[in-house]
Amino acid sequence: MVDDVHVVVAFEGRQGPEDVYLLDLHLDRPGRARDESAYLAALSPVVALVDSREGCVVRIGREHHLGNRRRSAVDLSVSLPTPMLRADETDPGERTEQQEAIEAAVAAAFRTFIADNPAPWPGELGRDAAVSTARRRVAEVLAEPGAPTLSVAAEEHVEGQWSIRLASPASGGFEVNVGFVDGHPGTTHLRRLGTGEVVDSVGD
Repeated sequence: MVDDVHVVVAFEGRQGPEDVYLLDLHLDRPGRARDESAYLAALSPVVALVDSREGCVVRIGREHHLGNRRRSAVDLSVSLPTPMLRADETDPGERTEQQEAIEAAVAAAFRTFIADNPAPWPGELGRDAAVSTARRRVAEVLAEPGAPTLSVAAEEHVEGQWSIRLASPASGGFEVNVGFVDGHPGTTHLRRLGTGEVVDSVGD
């Protein structure tokens, strides 16, 4: 039986993860443990969009907490190489058709996981909670030591999705979209930015 489902799809660059998609589901009642093939099948369209001779790395772990409050979790991690850009696709902030297709494929996979693992809707995040989530995700996934104090360079809230840019004097910054799948607060997309992509338009 499974209480929680955690999924990470990370595109790796020379300095570590550059583009990361995350899903966290906390089920209202324990669900059945799905066969690994079901998770892989949902993510196979994402892998198919990445041209990689080396393939990808998939890690699936199961965690069990014993005691008075027993819980079980499935952790699924997919590591893929960052898609190479052509010379005419290097403008900061510009997204390629391949990147758009990858995001759509990840969103579709996450919708499948959400449908297969019914969980109570956590409710839409307010601004402070969204910023806190963005900083926490950057600290956890991209190992940014100063994440708790990163300033908000820009923010936008549309249909339950928070798009937040965090500025880092040392590494440029990060773009974090909380609720990127239909406004579900358990879905997050974060991307490492170059110094030219961070615009200090809004202070924290």
